[in-house]
Amino acid sequence: LVSDRIGSGSSSSSSIVDQTGAYILSPICGGCTRSKSDRKACFDMVRRKQKKSGENASLVDAAIIIGAEREGCELCDPAKCLRHYHVDGGQLNTTKSKYWRFDRSSPKFSKPTTFYLQSIPTELRIPPQRFGDIEKYFYERHNYTLQNKLIGMQYLLEYNPGLVVIPPLEKAKLPKEACYLVSLRVTPANNCFEQKVYSELPKDIWKAVYHTGTNHLGLALLDKNYQIIEGYETVIEMDVQLDLQRRTTVGSSLSPTFMDYRIFVLNGRIYLHANGETVHVTQLSLSMSGSDDLKRTRYCDSIYIIGEDVPDGDMEKPCRMKSLYGGDKLEVAIGSQFRTIWSGGAYGKNYALFSIPNRTHPNAPDSIYAEIDIFPHHVHQILPDEHNMISRHQVFERVWKPGTRKRRNFPIDIVNEREMKTVGNVTENREDIPLPSFFNIDAHQDWFPGSDAPFKEKPHGGACCVSFSKDELNLGGTRQNHDESNLLVGIGHTKVTWKPWYGKDNVPQEQKDRVPHTHYVTLFYAFDPYPPFEIRARSGYFCLGHVPMIGDKFSSTEGGKFNPHSILTHNRNLTQNFENFDCPQMSFVNSFIEKADDSSKTAIGYGLNDCTGRLVEVDKKDIVRLLYPEPMDMVFEQSDD
Repeated sequence: LVSDRIGSGSSSSSSIVDQTGAYILSPICGGCTRSKSDRKACFDMVRRKQKKSGENASLVDAAIIIGAEREGCELCDPAKCLRHYHVDGGQLNTTKSKYWRFDRSSPKFSKPTTFYLQSIPTELRIPPQRFGDIEKYFYERHNYTLQNKLIGMQYLLEYNPGLVVIPPLEKAKLPKEACYLVSLRVTPANNCFEQKVYSELPKDIWKAVYHTGTNHLGLALLDKNYQIIEGYETVIEMDVQLDLQRRTTVGSSLSPTFMDYRIFVLNGRIYLHANGETVHVTQLSLSMSGSDDLKRTRYCDSIYIIGEDVPDGDMEKPCRMKSLYGGDKLEVAIGSQFRTIWSGGAYGKNYALFSIPNRTHPNAPDSIYAEIDIFPHHVHQILPDEHNMISRHQVFERVWKPGTRKRRNFPIDIVNEREMKTVGNVTENREDIPLPSFFNIDAHQDWFPGSDAPFKEKPHGGACCVSFSKDELNLGGTRQNHDESNLLVGIGHTKVTWKPWYGKDNVPQEQKDRVPHTHYVTLFYAFDPYPPFEIRARSGYFCLGHVPMIGDKFSSTEGGKFNPHSILTHNRNLTQNFENFDCPQMSFVNSFIEKADDSSKTAIGYGLNDCTGRLVEVDKKDIVRLLYPEPMDMVFEQSDD
């Protein structure tokens, strides 16, 4: 962090780098650089006020004036900022605000575990000796696909782990050591290598890498230590067995039927969530191979025969999935054909499904909800095992984009017609987004304050939800003044989005490189466990790290099977303002659950650069520390400088 670029361009409020390099300091409150008044950035007003006041005006003086004049900008006044965070105003002259590095503000974690499916054939793995000439490898794989009249590049990676504790009804059918079920996206699509590798590929090969119809579902049973139980893993070709794969020609690229997969436990059952054009959901059932549990259940491909209509009622029947790879000891069935959540409109994705006890009928099943958006918080009660039929024309009206052809006949539309039933209207609470509980280096006045904020203001899911009791919420933080009994906590992510000026030749490359797009950060958020699910707190940003490597091997701290792709994620780091951070460019959290045998801990599953998957344990008290931090821990520091 002690870089010549840090603090360059600073005015009378010089940047101060703390001795550990974890954050930089400023007399300007982070609440000022990220506050708004009537949708306008307060710090932009501070800059204008300083400029109008003449050469001798300090940024702090201008901030004090704006803090007094503009409603919503009160935190620009350093004294008001201290009072807001419950700090004695007598410390004003010696107190500075902290702006944290993303790689130094993450929660402490333990038991890091990397996933590697041994059932994927060796010939479908990218050989480590080809990492150095990967462009040529992609070219060879593409030619192999064309010459052998295949569809999709012939190699696979697994990432974006989803995780659930196996519920009792399913656990009774599985080996006694089975504790968790993990889901993984298995696909050739990846961002393992440097961005330059992909940008210099010929267009047809680039499309073959990114626009692939090959997106399989990986499933595996884990023991209590998150280790895959030998033989209990499978890779399933979901779209083909359900006759949902888009028709294509050899060697062509296409958008996949399904992309990321996620799993949730709702009312004691496991549900599979798949991103398609929007979100599709069905129930999963597990069994040991050879048991009697699924013997009378038909295979899915005997019901969904390619090109043929499905008999009435058969879509509501359970069916068994055949394993593409693995499946030696594990069988999987779905409860019915997928149903579609249309509550978030077309092209929604990554909804978090969660359940809460029925407040009026305690003995009734839990009420089930889909979290559509985080800020503002959009939540809709759903009935995942029921649907209404809508017409193909209604589907088309929802998904049609201006400028595209006005007709289509995709197999997935059979699922799109099965609109999941909902209860009532979408719950939507206040539009204003709460300020972070602490601030990051991007908000510093010498980085991207005010309207220059690089990351999209409204984060995406993410994963949800873990319940935190009142006692848990009073550990490690400053929540004692909040009277609610408990909160639900989730994890979201946001990113620097692509904007048209990135593609303009007249914009200097240095400007584009200073704010590279598609770089991710993560945050926690907490909300009431009942409608309207009001957001109560959000953390600052952080990033989850790489797998530590010693040469081309894991550090001894890493659990799980060795995945040679782990070394590749170090090729692409989170970067902003020409500063590299020790974490992947893309960290996608796909699961967040309470640990099976210890309610004081959580487990977080995340993908690294669309390349590998990893899981870490985090204590609840460390999450609370980020949501409700002690002011002199995360927000301020006494400084004589």
